[in-house]
Amino acid sequence: MKNKIFNLKTLYYLLTLIIAVLVGLMGGYVDIIHTQAVIDASTHLGYPLYFFTLLGVFKILGAIALFFPKKFDQLKNIAYVGFGFDFIFASFSHFSVGDPIIKIITPLIFLVILIASYTLKEKLFNKA
Repeated sequence: MKNKIFNLKTLYYLLTLIIAVLVGLMGGYVDIIHTQAVIDASTHLGYPLYFFTLLGVFKILGAIALFFPKKFDQLKNIAYVGFGFDFIFASFSHFSVGDPIIKIITPLIFLVILIASYTLKEKLFNKA
């Protein structure tokens, strides 16, 4: 039983790191500094560039919140919801402008990873 819990904790931290580092920290930083890819995406999707600045700030804050201790569980849950909305809206935005299926599915893959992270968090750390 102890080995199974260790493996689930390892999986939880791995999945959470994927979201926090790739999407939260790296993605947030790229959004804030307005790389050429962000400028192109902004134009292509029809969003103003300042939207990505704010999105980047919230991604970084969300990444930090994912690793808050249990006593800040409500803030952590808000971060999960925020990332969930980000992935759903990103997928829908790409769908709405007729982008290739890979651009539509990629955020949904991150959504599945996010859901798995949240489910493991609840199972491992929020036992009644």
